[in-house]
Amino acid sequence: MTRLMLLIAGLCTFAFGAQAASKDRYLIIGSYLAEIVVALGEADQIVGIGGGMDHIGELEGVPTIRGFRNTSAEPMLSLGPTVALMAGRQTRPEVVEQLEGAGVTVHVFPDDVASLDVVPERIGRIGALLGREKEAAVLAARFEAELEAALAFVAGAKTRPRGLFILSGGGRPTLVAGEDSHIALLIELAGAKNVTDGITYFKPMSQEAMLKAAPDFILVNKEGLELSGGVPVALKAPGAALTPAGQSGTYFALPSGYLTGLGLNSPKAIRAIAERVHPDLDGKAE
Repeated sequence: MTRLMLLIAGLCTFAFGAQAASKDRYLIIGSYLAEIVVALGEADQIVGIGGGMDHIGELEGVPTIRGFRNTSAEPMLSLGPTVALMAGRQTRPEVVEQLEGAGVTVHVFPDDVASLDVVPERIGRIGALLGREKEAAVLAARFEAELEAALAFVAGAKTRPRGLFILSGGGRPTLVAGEDSHIALLIELAGAKNVTDGITYFKPMSQEAMLKAAPDFILVNKEGLELSGGVPVALKAPGAALTPAGQSGTYFALPSGYLTGLGLNSPKAIRAIAERVHPDLDGKAE
């Protein structure tokens, strides 16, 4: 650890020591982790967050650490956290080491498993960390009930359209959600066929592969709807405009927070996708 980082850690310990002794100060990287902490009633303990949490009203004004897979712990340490909750794919091992070296207790949550079983597990783990076990049990039960209701709604669909997710805009490279990603899982659970077979996690898709995939609908992030030359950025992915979805204009985004990871909003995401892609289903997405 550099002398500067040691100095920052020392200053933060001095400035926040009295408070931390009685109440932990949480740094959270990963919106689906922050959503659980907030739902368990501990928003006031959060002193720093990662990006992608604008949809969590309780965290308005909380300092944000920008950047995906942050490369330095210095801005995090400047906030004086005592505990860090971090999504596995949104941090680097060296950052964890730097935080721990400065005395911060770090809990890393693996997010490379595309299964909704991880959500109740995370709720229970975070509830134990916060001393909110009873509240966590109630929250986990509520999540499972919402998921059951969403899947029951999807079960009424008589179609199975082909779909994929395109991540674009905001200065980022244009990628699609591979078959092992959480968004591909949500598409499948919504009663559709994810068409990124052979692609893992988030990667570019060639024009040839896009045309062969022939999606009936394209799910995009909000920035993907931004126009560039009169065309949504997402449809500038190689071949996207020539697919059935591109030709019919069947592309859409979901509300903020629905696709940032598997979490409390996943049942709503499943139902919202199903609403958009199954014309035979009745009812409004929540």
